Amino acid sequence: MPRRGRHRTRLPLRLLAAVAALLVGGTAVVLGGNALAKDKGGDSGGSSFLSSLTGGKSDSKSGSEDSSGSGSGDGGGNGKNGKSSKGGDGQDGSGSGSSDGSTKGGQDGQDAKSGGTGHDGNGKNDGGKDQSPDEAKKSDDQKKDDQAKQAKGEKKVEFPGRDKIRAAGSDQYVDIADVGKNGNIGEGGVFSGGSYSVDCGRSDHNNSDNYMAAPGKRNGAQHTHDYVGNTSTNGNSTDESLDAAGTSCRNGDRSTFFWPVLRDLNGVGNDVGKDGGSLDGNVGRILTPVSAQLTFRGHGDRKIEALPQHLMNITGNAKAKVQDGKNANAKYTCTGHTDQITAKYPICPSGSKLVRLLDYPSCWDGQNLESKDLRSHMAFPDSSGNCGDGFVPVPALRITLTYDQPAGRAFSIDSFPDNQHAANTDHSDFENFASKKQNEAGATCINAGETCINLPA
Repeated sequence: MPRRGRHRTRLPLRLLAAVAALLVGGTAVVLGGNALAKDKGGDSGGSSFLSSLTGGKSDSKSGSEDSSGSGSGDGGGNGKNGKSSKGGDGQDGSGSGSSDGSTKGGQDGQDAKSGGTGHDGNGKNDGGKDQSPDEAKKSDDQKKDDQAKQAKGEKKVEFPGRDKIRAAGSDQYVDIADVGKNGNIGEGGVFSGGSYSVDCGRSDHNNSDNYMAAPGKRNGAQHTHDYVGNTSTNGNSTDESLDAAGTSCRNGDRSTFFWPVLRDLNGVGNDVGKDGGSLDGNVGRILTPVSAQLTFRGHGDRKIEALPQHLMNITGNAKAKVQDGKNANAKYTCTGHTDQITAKYPICPSGSKLVRLLDYPSCWDGQNLESKDLRSHMAFPDSSGNCGDGFVPVPALRITLTYDQPAGRAFSIDSFPDNQHAANTDHSDFENFASKKQNEAGATCINAGETCINLPA
């Protein structure tokens, strides 16, 4: 910068240019302010369903993922793409998911963070797992889109979909007596050989975050999750923080397991007027499962390989309603009727309990612990339980959640606001933090046809 006194003969011209720039900028600010003022005001409080139960209206002042799929909630997917369990450079190591194209850490196979999708099924770049929501982290397309909206005077909606809040319709329920005996529906759930289970309790904590799909985002899921296993899981979780945390699992397994809560719609929740609760259309008393069984099973004709540490895995689609059932894998039944499985909410008879079955894909590509879409590194086996070419069989996780069912249709799972509690949006997330010894012992147990519980660390 030139010292004062230089180029004095040109100083007036500079002053004139500066004044002109300020006048132009001031006009733009005034016009922009008028446009924003016209659009200022609260968002819709949702439907009469929400208002009648909460006595209030929703707002959208806090940060969340876009429920259109642009990094949204249960499934937006961050992707540690390029992270390989076998060492060396992982696939897609360009860091395509990082909006600034940068890589971090310098560790082979772990330094490229990619965006992508998970439960929501869309192929948009959602940013890396360790990204913050700062403007500097946004992609060029996102910045251009924001600028275009600002130029039009549009208000940025941080919690989208709240104008579409509705209760689950009557068509989402079915009497279990009207469900045929089918043994199994959807993908997964075909087992052979032995199994091992881990007791992690029934519910450890709740929040409306999802560190896999919406890293660093408070209320990134816009619905409440139930967690067992790792006691620290929230929107800011990382492999490092989860590795160092406590666990509700009796054998010290620090894996994290989570799914949307089930609610009694006749009750009142403790999150009325809060994000993830009634502000996102999720009302009623949260039900704690009577039991939560976490069991890994064998499948197919080949021997099972041990689960790799830090493997991420998801099942179902939290946005199945608005995405025409894409990647949906919801399974419900009732005790005493376990050969009658439905994708709708079953009305169970007196004395029977509601059961949710969450079957995970169990064919691994043998290299990636995660993929850009949180799906493509894993696959479901075929109807015989066998994995396709290029995939190796790993233990098949089935989570079985059992509940005391409220009478009639007075229950539903939490959902994104615009998915209106559709039964087929059931889903679950899992990341493996069991020790290498536990993983290897589990595979040995399955391949030997044994039944094991709480394998020691």
